[in-house]
Amino acid sequence: MNIITSGESHGYGFYGIVEGFPSHFRIDIERINNRLRLRQSVFGRGERMKIEDDKVEIKTGLWNGETTGSPMTFFIPNKSLTPPNERTSIPRPGHADLGGMMKFDFDDTRVITERASARRTVMDVAIGEFARQVLESLGIKVYGFTKGIGGIETDLMANAEPEIGAHPLLCPDTRVEEQMIEIINEAYKEGYTLGGKVTVVVRGMPVGIGTFAQRQKRLTSIIGKAIFDIPSVKGVIFGDENIWKVKGYEGVDDIFEGLKRKTNHAGGIEGGMTNGQDIVINLVAKPISTQKRGVKSVDLDTMKESETTYIRSDTCVVGAIVIVATAVVATAIMNELIDSFGGFTFEDLKGNFSSYRRRINEFRR
Repeated sequence: MNIITSGESHGYGFYGIVEGFPSHFRIDIERINNRLRLRQSVFGRGERMKIEDDKVEIKTGLWNGETTGSPMTFFIPNKSLTPPNERTSIPRPGHADLGGMMKFDFDDTRVITERASARRTVMDVAIGEFARQVLESLGIKVYGFTKGIGGIETDLMANAEPEIGAHPLLCPDTRVEEQMIEIINEAYKEGYTLGGKVTVVVRGMPVGIGTFAQRQKRLTSIIGKAIFDIPSVKGVIFGDENIWKVKGYEGVDDIFEGLKRKTNHAGGIEGGMTNGQDIVINLVAKPISTQKRGVKSVDLDTMKESETTYIRSDTCVVGAIVIVATAVVATAIMNELIDSFGGFTFEDLKGNFSSYRRRINEFRR
């Protein structure tokens, strides 16, 4: 399966093409739109989110609401058609501005910003929510939650994604979440931004998905590559974040009768393959670099030191990264399953996968 996206932060909108997906899968468009709204509404977002009303249209590849096997074209229009600022020659540290301007020979940061902007993740979420629907039809659940913000962290492990009505930051720990909200409000007043931690969980994967045979086909490589494409993500750990602190015999997940485990230090992946436990992925996101407080840079017109200007930004995107990370992980796993089990129709894929799962479940019984 092949997926490509395009589009800029302002202008017509965002496009996504999904090629190689089988026929006869019914897509819930409203569920995708609900997920897009959630991406916009988590606590810590800025003025940009109030401008857009993100809704997806699937222009090709559907017949009476079901996939046809032809390439699907996803489209999300922008309401804001033009950038809010005039030309600027001052690149923002922490962004793609300077490297992109030098590489592609532009004298206006906006040319780079328009595609490098994290707004492009809106299409990742749309395709990812489609992928989550597919995985749920195969008995696999993908969800996430906020683990930490600005040095405040919870030890709770959520068994499902928190409801935004009760948890505006998608953190399962109410007491800790209240502290997170307080420091985000403080950061907003003082004009700086905050980063944090996110956990993504994949439940229901059978043993053996992925491989040890080729480095690029290890499931850790596939998922890690997808997550590192999310703007602001700086680190990914599968399983126990403190594994480096323990002795070797303490850090393995012992295998007991019935091939069962009592711990999950490995995060559900061993040797590049699933081991039947929950896949647990912890990721770290830096504070976003665009903030009210100006930071030191150089004006490329004069090559003299200057300070960045501020238009608008979020204060904390960690809650939004929960939505984006679950989306890209779901897409990566869906892609791997389709490549591994194939089928011209979704029932073919489902049958092939069910047969594999059944064989795994019967191993050495």
